[in-house]
Amino acid sequence: MIEATAIILAGGKSTRMGRNKAFVRVKEHKMLEGVIRVLNGEFPEIIVSANDNLFDDLGVKTVPDIFPDHGPLGGIHAGLRTSSYAMNFLVACDMPFIDVRLAVHMVKSAAGYDAVVPRLRKYYQPLFAVYSKTCLTAIENHLKQGQNKIFSFYSDVKTRFIGIDEIGLFGDPEKIFFNVNTPVDLDLAKVMAGREKDGC
Repeated sequence: MIEATAIILAGGKSTRMGRNKAFVRVKEHKMLEGVIRVLNGEFPEIIVSANDNLFDDLGVKTVPDIFPDHGPLGGIHAGLRTSSYAMNFLVACDMPFIDVRLAVHMVKSAAGYDAVVPRLRKYYQPLFAVYSKTCLTAIENHLKQGQNKIFSFYSDVKTRFIGIDEIGLFGDPEKIFFNVNTPVDLDLAKVMAGREKDGC
């Protein structure tokens, strides 16, 4: 196992899905449960960032936002504050095709940095990233100022960006970072999962 915590964001309102995304089933398990299962073999501590107790039966620690109503950045902050490890891999619960090998690689490549963030062309992937506890001061400052976009604090910390060539060593970036926000996304994810099962 790697010396790092995995933080899973599961506190979103799922308004576009119309129901709680954490409980949506893409493969054989509900999405949040599937993410936990993928990460469990590599990370000694898993934290779910959520503002309710819906996930208590999953055997992981659930932490509420300290800065409520600040979106995912508030969830990142709460997870980092609770984590037992300096380094933390953060992922959203609605990403059914994450690759734990890439997550581990990113943690191992974080030495000397405060954050490691994938970037595909001009787009960041802040919900599949590594954040050190050293980011906490910058995050808190931005939360207090109402700057809730996750990437807003990147310029305040030492951030390593990884590109498509590095990510591609572990799989198709478009699939790894695919997230399920809408019923249409869910239908597509199920098709992708079927292809994965058939070895396509």
